[in-house]
Amino acid sequence: MADVPMSDRHRDVIRKKYVPLSRDLKPQYVLPYLYQEKVLTEEMMEDLDAIPDQRRGYKARKLLDVIMTRGDRAFGVFKQALVDAGYRHLAELLEEVCPPALPKPSVESGLHQYVSPPEVASEEVPEGPLKSLRLSLQPYRATLSGKKIIEGCRLMELGAELLNSSGYTDMDGLAKVVEGFMAQERLTAHSYERFLYNSDHLALDKARVADLMANQLHHNPTDSTCLFLQAALLPFNETRVREMRKVVDVIVENGEDPLHKYLHHVYCVLGDSVLNLYRDSPSSALPAFTSALMYKQDYPTAVHLAAECSMVLSPVDAVEQFHRYLQLAPPCDKRFHWAHYFLAILYSRQSEQEKAEEHYNLAVQAEEKRLPTSVMGWAKEVAQKVFA
Repeated sequence: MADVPMSDRHRDVIRKKYVPLSRDLKPQYVLPYLYQEKVLTEEMMEDLDAIPDQRRGYKARKLLDVIMTRGDRAFGVFKQALVDAGYRHLAELLEEVCPPALPKPSVESGLHQYVSPPEVASEEVPEGPLKSLRLSLQPYRATLSGKKIIEGCRLMELGAELLNSSGYTDMDGLAKVVEGFMAQERLTAHSYERFLYNSDHLALDKARVADLMANQLHHNPTDSTCLFLQAALLPFNETRVREMRKVVDVIVENGEDPLHKYLHHVYCVLGDSVLNLYRDSPSSALPAFTSALMYKQDYPTAVHLAAECSMVLSPVDAVEQFHRYLQLAPPCDKRFHWAHYFLAILYSRQSEQEKAEEHYNLAVQAEEKRLPTSVMGWAKEVAQKVFA
């Protein structure tokens, strides 16, 4: 059986019943039939068998996630496996009548609503080193999140063109690249490094970029573009925190600094650097997110990161902040499904199981709306352990 996704119709049925299925099913009773019918490969069986039966909920969720990658036939085989194993009531959950999936469904969430535009052919997308990324985002180009990523790509590509055509002497090129990072709200050194230097991204010359920044800082030690990029490329350590604080100070003192309009995000990069060093005691990260919100009220990224801190410092505040984030952020935002997973964790810890299951289910649904550029993140794994 090919490793291809199910149709949206069948996946929607499973997603809507994800919580009761994973809660009530004992996977060991359906695995043999699924393997016999070639829904599960030998490797998949080994991975699932390695999960102890005592972690029934976790094992069931892993099974459901795998089934949704195994095509439409797997849906019918799974239903039959449930009946044969004595889970007729669970099989009946999958009998829910769903309308045929539309080729381009509308998506709604809180204050945000959009309808996906028609598909775009490859030749209609302008050439550039990030074309494949922009092409993958075309179904989402009407969304706020999709627009931000596409705009960021265009800025980076323009900057790369200026750098290459000038022989890496034009600082405007580097400024455009950094502006693209800001538009996309990127945080981690890995992300910056990948876009700058990977062959399937901008493929800039690392040594020449370093020389350009060194030469610029020799003539202008307070150039915020160079200071920011140098700090952002550092791994999560005290040096990165110290250098990012210096960037904030320079931007604030310069007043008319070119990065001043992005100061809210620079504060988030600083706060995230601190948070990644002190997740078990994140109080020192909170001031950066508070400052970010002073410069840009209701900035979703800052609200979410502050909520991550509050999960340790004040779980009650964290619940309120994650709900606020879900009101502010567009449904394709990379952290949207994370927020639901975190709420599932928080409600579970508060013994509010019904709310916990509701948000776990919403998180699974939200995963389907995330952009192809967004990573799954670690929140799901933590939530699965809580529900195991």
